[in-house]
Amino acid sequence: MTETVASDRTGRADATRLIQRGAVEWVIAALLALLLLRLLWSLMRNENLLPGAVVGYLLHPDVLAGVWLTIRLTVLVFAAAWAIGLVATWMERSGNPVLGGIAAAYVWVFGSIPVLVQLLLWSNIALIFPDITFGIPGVHIDAVRLVTPVYAAIAGLALATGAYAAKALPGGDRLTALGDLLVTTLQVTSLVSVLSITDLLGVVRALEERNHLIIPLLVVAAIWYLVLVTAARGAIRLARLARVTG
Repeated sequence: MTETVASDRTGRADATRLIQRGAVEWVIAALLALLLLRLLWSLMRNENLLPGAVVGYLLHPDVLAGVWLTIRLTVLVFAAAWAIGLVATWMERSGNPVLGGIAAAYVWVFGSIPVLVQLLLWSNIALIFPDITFGIPGVHIDAVRLVTPVYAAIAGLALATGAYAAKALPGGDRLTALGDLLVTTLQVTSLVSVLSITDLLGVVRALEERNHLIIPLLVVAAIWYLVLVTAARGAIRLARLARVTG
């Protein structure tokens, strides 16, 4: 009898704690929702954002061209990085100490140096190797003409994200790794603007210099990146759902 009464009291105490915790969570949720609404209202009424300019530039031809270049860069770099990651993973798992050592060194170097630094190094590779010969007699490649900003960007991003792919592939869900790599690639393409490439951010920066609408144009870039990343994640979710239902 005593044990039954104690059990009932414990159950009521647990239920009371759950109710109290639920009430506290709802209060916190309400406060956060009010703060968010207040922030959104302030943004909508903030004249410095120039919402008219934001709307006007969302579908500006230059901005759309930058979006298209960003998409193409993402696809090219993503495919190259995935291939590099697969090769590096195979080398690590081959059991050959030389191949494994090379793969580990690649992941260590290109996975440690910041992507921006790698892009700058590749864009200036002609200062180190002005004439690329690969040690083959009669082969002379002019690096100044060959390594354009776009090629430097593709090489730098592919090698950097390839190291990320090599670390993400072993022992995990490949579809999840694929999605993470796609989103990461899309985000890091914004760095190519430092090479004067007219991707989405590059176009926005060029427009800023002409009309000085810094905040509205940055908002335009942010909106487009939200759209692109959301679309990429949505595509991966659909692929995952298709795999489960299939």
